Amino acid sequence: MPIVNERMARGDYLSHYQEREITEPTDLCDERGILNPDAVGWSRSPLVRANLSGHWPRKKKWNFWNWISPDFVFSVTLCDIDYASFCSVSFIDFETSKNVAAISIKRPHGFHMPEHVDGSVGFEGGGMVYSNVSRGDTMKVDFKGQTKGGEGIVADFEVRRPPRHESLNVVVPWRPNRFQLNSKDNTLPCEGTVTVGGQRYAMDPEKCHAVQDFGRGIWPYRSFWNWAVCTGVQGGNRIGVNMGAKWTTGTGANENGIFFEGRLYKIMEDLRWSYEPGDWMRPWHIRSDHSDVVDLTLQPLFVHRAKTNLGVVATGGACSFGRWRGVVRFDGNAIEIDGLIGWAEEFAHRW
Repeated sequence: MPIVNERMARGDYLSHYQEREITEPTDLCDERGILNPDAVGWSRSPLVRANLSGHWPRKKKWNFWNWISPDFVFSVTLCDIDYASFCSVSFIDFETSKNVAAISIKRPHGFHMPEHVDGSVGFEGGGMVYSNVSRGDTMKVDFKGQTKGGEGIVADFEVRRPPRHESLNVVVPWRPNRFQLNSKDNTLPCEGTVTVGGQRYAMDPEKCHAVQDFGRGIWPYRSFWNWAVCTGVQGGNRIGVNMGAKWTTGTGANENGIFFEGRLYKIMEDLRWSYEPGDWMRPWHIRSDHSDVVDLTLQPLFVHRAKTNLGVVATGGACSFGRWRGVVRFDGNAIEIDGLIGWAEEFAHRW
């Protein structure tokens, strides 16, 4: 299994390759907590059970959701990094630039993190109550808490999974004792409300969509990644694009895919990212060098910056929310993207 070297981690190495499609359920690890070779690949539905064990403090688990519309984005992250666990929430109004957030930290393994992508999760502590309950093809989301500034946030909505909807599920191997399972999903219609500081925001299922990042893995101490998402309805069609970089480079795996009307079209190559680190409001350009399946540019509307430095543990980066324009190609089709909402980000971690 390839090991990412320093040059690859910077994203200098570009390649194309054929990834193996997984079609049967399997476990991520063996009884020793070592990567199961049969789990390496990608699938159209969540088939790999994240049975992590051992490897303290390298285990990292998260359930992340962005519920995004052209007007706002509401986010919740549940995370367990082996020596701490937390729930964080944020809300951004793109029109007014209102940006509020809150976090509650617990002891390690302070709440249940399921082994399966569709498992329900919940959190209570630090003034926050959050539940994410799967009910077949719907997911009920409830949240109640306060921002750092004392404003109340109340969320009450449903996420719907359309018939025959597919997701992008990948297992990325750095080496047998360092690996990651990711499940990425988008274009999931949302209906309900989020109320922030007394202002009510409606989630219209034609405009507001859920984006999921389910992660379970054994990570190196230092990591660096790009992630970008385009999602929404255009011309009556649900269109989504998931794009990643750097953390997968050199592994023979990636998290790149196009979603059209719920069908996943896997991209079998690394993508070239062009942007100005530190000048996050400038356009981000992502394209496929080997083929012409992706050529997209994000024009940012709002930049969310994050930085935490506790010495041994540190994280920092920026997420630029905005509108995508360009073209994606799949299965003989060329789809012009004209103003779909989404984001692009760069983050570095010591964890």
